Amino acid sequence: MSEQAIPAIDVGGTLIKGGLVGPGGSIRNRITRPTGTRDGHRSIVDRIAAVGRELAAAAAEATGRRPSAVGVAIPGLVDEARGRAMLAANFDWSDYPIAAALADLIGTPVVLSHDVTVGALAEYSLGAAAGARAAVVVPIGTGIAAGLVNRGQPYRGAHGRTLELGHLRVPWSDEPCGCGSVGCLERVAAASSIARRYAELTGQPVGGPATPDAKEVGRRAQAGDRAAAQVWHDAVRALAEGLVTVVTLLDPDRIVIAGGLSRAGESLLAPLRAELSDRLTFQVMPDVVEAALGQDAGLVGTAIAAGLVVTAG
Repeated sequence: MSEQAIPAIDVGGTLIKGGLVGPGGSIRNRITRPTGTRDGHRSIVDRIAAVGRELAAAAAEATGRRPSAVGVAIPGLVDEARGRAMLAANFDWSDYPIAAALADLIGTPVVLSHDVTVGALAEYSLGAAAGARAAVVVPIGTGIAAGLVNRGQPYRGAHGRTLELGHLRVPWSDEPCGCGSVGCLERVAAASSIARRYAELTGQPVGGPATPDAKEVGRRAQAGDRAAAQVWHDAVRALAEGLVTVVTLLDPDRIVIAGGLSRAGESLLAPLRAELSDRLTFQVMPDVVEAALGQDAGLVGTAIAAGLVVTAG
């Protein structure tokens, strides 16, 4: 695509974010709408399409022609090649042809992407993974996932189900997980789980019911709160154990920690580096750094996946 204003939409569990992305990752005409997962499958699709139509019109006004495609990134299990949402429980999507449905409603072809994959692509192209040969980007929020970009190419696997890092087994945990297994990494180390485990230990919730604040647990741990220190240590230790598997199998030279928990900064990264280094033997220790693009990674990566050549200069 040669347009200088690519309509990109990043669909999350809470918000639908959209914008026109230009070279260098600049974003304008930003749009934010509630996802409304409780309103049902059809309402979510209609809201995404409404954002797409608004952005397509803005792109046409900016460039003098209608865009050749709209990029859309969604969570869950995604078949990008066929444009289908294979499984997204919170959205009630199961093997749903979402790209075709949105294209009909927007009036423009839709390039469908997986949100974690495009976030990794954005960090590799313009963010904290720039210059790496093989980078793994690990967003930590309600759950934990990962995206691998190897020499500029995102790895998608045979079925679009790669790097479900949050469902690696933590040997010393027996907490049940919604996936049907027990002891999954994200039940100990996801931001939502850190806040939940602290509240269970102390009876003191951190943040609100819809916005648990794991970073506050980290702050309390540094201030000497024993319960917070234990929960934080468990999370860092579990995450390091998961990353040992990643390093052993994929040999990345950089690991980028993204998502809301990345904003804890060195209070998370410093002990994580130490725990990971202690567990590695023959493997090469990668750089472990904080993501650079924040909440814009999804939009920038979606535009890249839709065909925009985005460069840092």
